Amino acid sequence: MLFGSKATFAIEAMTEPHLIPPSAVWGRMQVWCRGGAIGDFSEECCALFGPYEGFRNLLRSLPKLWFQEFEGLSDLQLWNRLDGLLYFADDDRTLEQCSRDWEQYGQCNFLTNWGEQFDGNGKSFIVCAPSGVVHILNQSLPNGISCEVPLLDVLAAANEYASWFESEQARLASSSG
Repeated sequence: MLFGSKATFAIEAMTEPHLIPPSAVWGRMQVWCRGGAIGDFSEECCALFGPYEGFRNLLRSLPKLWFQEFEGLSDLQLWNRLDGLLYFADDDRTLEQCSRDWEQYGQCNFLTNWGEQFDGNGKSFIVCAPSGVVHILNQSLPNGISCEVPLLDVLAAANEYASWFESEQARLASSSG
């Protein structure tokens, strides 16, 4: 299934064909951003619930996912800032400060630790500028560190994926198949 457009933003997912109800939703997935893929669609039997939760959270938070301190930063500076706040442990912050930073900026985490299908692409972050342009930051993107897409495209694809996941979850929960 493809939710969205590979040319702008899309979520590609499938349920493994051999699943027999009752079962969790296991399958394959990758995210497309301006023609570049993040994720390994050949990775079989990945849990799709983590990405479902991640996209459901983005549906609520993404339109407001911007901090004033991001203004004027280049994409690389923004990636470095978020990486430092969320993952860099070799600094002078206390555990309490690190927890506070995760609480504030953790919603900018995108695809990282969402499932093994995304493990090979490194860390990703997502923010939405006040103009409605979503910046997806990942160092494995083919056209540089950032992919910019319209907010409405991301929300539409995330909503379609969430609906599909819920229908697959219901189908696979039934012992009657």
